[in-house]
Order: sequence, then C-alpha cells, then structure tokens
Amino acid sequence: MKTKALDVVLCLLTVSCAATKEPAASSAWRGEIERWGTLREALRDGQDQVRVAVAEVARKGVYAVGALEGLRGEITVADGEVWISEGHVQHPVTTRGLATSAQATVLFAAEVREWREIVVEADVDPSELDAYVARQARAVGLDPNRPFPFVVEGGLRHLSMHVLAGECPIRARMLDKEMTSPPYQLHSESADGRLVGLYATDSSGILCHMGSKTHVHAMIEQDGGLTGHAETVGLAAGAVLKLPAG
Repeated sequence: MKTKALDVVLCLLTVSCAATKEPAASSAWRGEIERWGTLREALRDGQDQVRVAVAEVARKGVYAVGALEGLRGEITVADGEVWISEGHVQHPVTTRGLATSAQATVLFAAEVREWREIVVEADVDPSELDAYVARQARAVGLDPNRPFPFVVEGGLRHLSMHVLAGECPIRARMLDKEMTSPPYQLHSESADGRLVGLYATDSSGILCHMGSKTHVHAMIEQDGGLTGHAETVGLAAGAVLKLPAG
C-alpha cells in the first residue's frame, strides 16, 4: 500500500510540474502588425494626441515606426531598442536606448523573433524599392497582399529623409501649403545604416503614405545617431534585406 501511495504522489508531482512548465517561445512571426492611430488621423486630420506610451510596446523582438505626440519627432524601434529624433530646423536631438518615457500619436509595431536574410545582389533604385521587397517576399513564401515588416542593414543609396517638427512635409506638398514648423531634412547619395519598414498594399493613409506601399524609417550613425522617415531610399549591392521567418 505504501508503494502504491508513493507512486500516486510521484504521478501528481509530475503532472503538476508539467502544468506549470513555461511553453517554448515560438520563433515564427504571427503575421500581425499592431497599430495605434493612422497616418490619416495624425497627419491629415490633425489628431496628433497621445495614443500609446512607447515603453508599453518596445521589447525584445519588436520593430516599430511612428511619430511622437504633437508630431514633434520620429520614433523607430529595432529589436526593442528605441531611437527618437525630435525635430528642429538646425539638427534634431536624438536619444537612443532600451527605456523611454516618450509618447506616440501613431505607432505601428510587429514582433519578429527570427528573420530570413537576403543579400542584395545589385543596387536597387528608390523607385524600385516597393517592387523589390514584394518580389523577395514572394520568393520566401510571404504573401505581399498581407502587411509585413522588413529590415535592411548596410548600404543605403539616394536617401532623402525628414524628422518631423510639428507638421508633415508630405501633407504640405500635397496641399501646396507653406509650413510654419518645417522638418529637418537630410539628403545623402550614400550612407551606411538600417531601415525598419512595413510593406502594405491598399493601406494608403493607414500604414503608408498616399501612393506608397512601404512605410520606412532610416537609422544612421551620423552625428551621434539620427532616425527619421525615409521619403525615398534605395539599396546598395551587398546590403542585407531581412524578412520574417514564418
């Protein structure tokens, strides 16, 4: 009887341990892009109030692009590391780190634990970036009709980027409107850095600007670091395009 009772106790302990064991984390991307606000709301309609604290979103494995409340600057998150550049006409002030008290009016985020890496074989012109990313996505089994994140590391070409300082220059150009708080702008024929982007068809005004299938932020080391919205950017041969492993 004692042996039988002991067996029962051991069995119960085994079941208990199995029930409390943490499940293994999945490395696959779940196909989800979380969003707080839309570009239309924040940039066109002037609804640039706080929608989410960046610290609530930024964690290991998270990649995100967005704008500060009041359109005061740009937010980029790469594997949980937050880069924030606050717009000024002369030069933005950039902070970098794993913790932040920043508040976002618009933020789009995806959690990706594992990436497929594709070496860019030949220079990609800015006008071909959208098509290039879609083509590579199809080649690895991603559906370009569903939004997905991507990352680029290495050489960038014909980079034109801005850092918001209260107003959106893309919107101002569309409306032929003079800005009272113009953004900081950077133009560089070549640069080394990173891109964090989203590819999304049929998402103009929501995830992407009008007429574009990508929403891309650049992160470059110039002058201690700078991040901002890449209005146009191409890729240099040898750069690495990273797509979610599904």
